[in-house]
Amino acid sequence: MLGAALTAVLLEVSSAAVTYGVAARVDSRVRSNEDPAEDAPSVAGDTDVTPTLGLEVRDGNTSLQVEYAPRISLREVTVQPRTEVQHMARLAGNWRPERGLSFRLGEELVLGSVDLFTTDVLPLPDPGGDEPDGPLRPPDGGGPLQPLPTEDTVYFLSSATTLNVDTGWLGRRWQLSGSTGFSISGGLDGPAREAVPMQYGPRFDVSLSHALSSLSAITTSVAVAHSRFSTGANNTVLTLTEAWGQRVDRRTSLEAGVGVSLVRALEAPPEEPVEGEAAPEPRTELLPNLTFAVGHRIPSRTADFNGRVGVRVTPFVDRLTARVYPRADLTLSGTWALGPRVRVSTTAGTAFAVGGASGDRIVSGGVTASWILTRWMSVDADTRSTWSRSPELPTARLTWAASLGLSVRQTGIL
Repeated sequence: MLGAALTAVLLEVSSAAVTYGVAARVDSRVRSNEDPAEDAPSVAGDTDVTPTLGLEVRDGNTSLQVEYAPRISLREVTVQPRTEVQHMARLAGNWRPERGLSFRLGEELVLGSVDLFTTDVLPLPDPGGDEPDGPLRPPDGGGPLQPLPTEDTVYFLSSATTLNVDTGWLGRRWQLSGSTGFSISGGLDGPAREAVPMQYGPRFDVSLSHALSSLSAITTSVAVAHSRFSTGANNTVLTLTEAWGQRVDRRTSLEAGVGVSLVRALEAPPEEPVEGEAAPEPRTELLPNLTFAVGHRIPSRTADFNGRVGVRVTPFVDRLTARVYPRADLTLSGTWALGPRVRVSTTAGTAFAVGGASGDRIVSGGVTASWILTRWMSVDADTRSTWSRSPELPTARLTWAASLGLSVRQTGIL
């Protein structure tokens, strides 16, 4: 019986399509130096080497993707060189048991020394969606911009596990989607946790979309997220939103949403309790949830343009202080396709507390250019800068970074 089972497994594996992808990327970067030492230069230089190995197995309605990409960084090469390693991995499984029903299970993992000033927390691109939020660069869909930590490099862990389910069982014009997940991120040792506290917790959301026509749709969604922090703080955010999307014409689209969030938050107790002072108590409040965005495309064979402007007023969970407060985010993004081989993207954004709340004020922007030399080689250039003002700091901070990278890749069938 065991031999028959092994034979069946081997036949199943041999009938599946297995593809591989190997790549390597080298980045040279200059950036502002946040080193507080008196003799530290104001400008530092880094070099990153990132090899990538990926495998994908497809068998009928099932697929499995695995990717591993360690980033080896030689930091401050012109002053006091030191080597840092960051391990990045992704696992994604897709299963479509029948028409109108699909499951996706994903895991994102980052472990090691992470430069939070110049890299995204989860830098691996996801072919099926937008890049995750980063401390400097907003995702394609807009904000939130993240506050800057007090330290540039921390020993960091980030893990996000998500299960998504989509079904069209309710009819041709209806789409029911849901997801659940658990995430943990933050510093792993004492100094790192002082810069970025460890936070962890589950989240769940469900949404129901109805296509009013071929050009418009409405979506009702409910989401709940709970976070606990190593500082002792915790919060729960329950959000109900109603969103509307409309394609005005072939070039312009509108998005709008309105909702409310129920927030229950407990701030971290003081490190040195004062005798006679009561410990902080949980606070419950209702906060608005408003969004509006306009997207526009200008088609051209030589300079095809896609742009987006988005405004949001939503509860923001500060990952550095664990505070929850209403915040406004304004983001602008544009992408020019200069022919089939050159692409230029720009992002800009600002974020600030509203409704009498206090929090960081952030202004960020960046430009990225990519030139595809051949099917297996490309050159990328990236510049980004962030100005921030925090109530806890006496002066504003300005950080910037510029990098030039070369990527080579190869794919094939095993």
